[in-house]
Amino acid sequence: MARTLFGTVIWISLLIIFSAADLAPLAGADLEKYIKRKLKHHPTVLKLNDKFLGEPGAHTLAESPLMDTVETLIIYNGAIGDKGVKMLAKSKHFSKLTSLSIETDQITDLGAKIISESSAFPKLKKLNLHHNNIGDRGVMSLAGSRLLVNLTELNLNYNQIGDMGVWRLTHSKNLKDLRKLDLAYNPFGKKGKNLYERFIIAKSIQQSFEENRLQDIGQILSGDLSIEVLLSLPYASELLNLDLKNAGLSNSSAIAIAKSKKLKKLENLDLSGNNIDDMGAIALAKTQGLQNLKRLNLNFNRIGDKGAIAIAQSVALSNLVSLKLGQNRIGGEGSRALEQSETLKSLRHPIFGFY
Repeated sequence: MARTLFGTVIWISLLIIFSAADLAPLAGADLEKYIKRKLKHHPTVLKLNDKFLGEPGAHTLAESPLMDTVETLIIYNGAIGDKGVKMLAKSKHFSKLTSLSIETDQITDLGAKIISESSAFPKLKKLNLHHNNIGDRGVMSLAGSRLLVNLTELNLNYNQIGDMGVWRLTHSKNLKDLRKLDLAYNPFGKKGKNLYERFIIAKSIQQSFEENRLQDIGQILSGDLSIEVLLSLPYASELLNLDLKNAGLSNSSAIAIAKSKKLKKLENLDLSGNNIDDMGAIALAKTQGLQNLKRLNLNFNRIGDKGAIAIAQSVALSNLVSLKLGQNRIGGEGSRALEQSETLKSLRHPIFGFY
C-alpha cells in the first residue's frame, strides 16, 4: 500500500513537471536557436506556427538582431496577446518587415491601437490580424493611422467588427493604397455589407484601370450595385465599350446609365440578357449622356411596345448604326414604329431577328 502510494506521488510529480515544461513559453536562448534554424533556410521569412510564445517570446523577438533580415513574420496561435504586441511595437529590428501576420493570438482593440501607433513597421504593406477579438474601436485606430499608410492588404476576418468599423475602413483617408480588405465572418449588418461590397467593387474597377483593362470592365461587374459604383468613379469617363450582357441588371441600371454624365465617350453598350423592360428602354431613349453611342444591344430582355416606340422616336439615339432588340416582348405596334422610324436612319442592318 505504501509503495503504491509512493509510486502515485512520484507519477503525479513527474506529470506536473512535464506539464509545466509544456506550458513554458518558447523564449530567450531557446527561441533564438529556433529562429536561427528557421532563417538558415529562409533568411527573409520567419513562421512561428503553434508555438506558445506569450509575452516573453514576443519580447525575445522584439529584441533579437536576427529579425533585421526578416521581411515576413508570421505568428500563428502564439498567445502573445496585447502585451506581446506591445513588445513587438517597441522593436528596432523590423525595419525590413513588409508583411506581419498575428493570427489567432488573442489581440483586442488595444493591440490594434498599439500597432496603429507604432513606428516599428515603416515598410509594412500586408497586415494579417485574422481571428482575434478586434472591434470597431480597434478598427478606428487602424483606419486613422498615419503610420500604416503603405498598407495594401489588411486581413480582419473573424473579428468583432460592426457597421461603424466597416465604414471607417472603407472611407479611410489614410489607407489610400489599400487594395485588398478581408472582413469575412464579422458581425456587421446590412449597412456594413453594402459598404464592404462597394469597396470590393471599387477596388476591382481601380485595378482594371491601372492594368489598362478598363474597356473589359464589364467582365467583372454583376448586379445593379456594381453599375452604381462604376458610375460614381472617374474611370467611367474613359469608357468606350461597356459589355454588360447577362450581368443580372434591372431597370435601375439602365436608368442610371441613361442619366449618367460620365459616358459621353461610350460607343458600344451591350445590355443583353438582363431584366430591362419598357421603363429602362424609355430611359435609354431619353438619354442626354450617350450622344456618341453607335451600338446598342438589348437582346433577351423584357421590352415591349412602349419601350420599342420610345426608342424608335428617340433623337438621342439617332447616331446608332447597330440596334439589337431580338427576343423581347415587342408586338406589331412596336415593330411598325421601329421599321418606320424617322430618327434611326443610320442603322446598317435589320433591327429584329435572332442575334
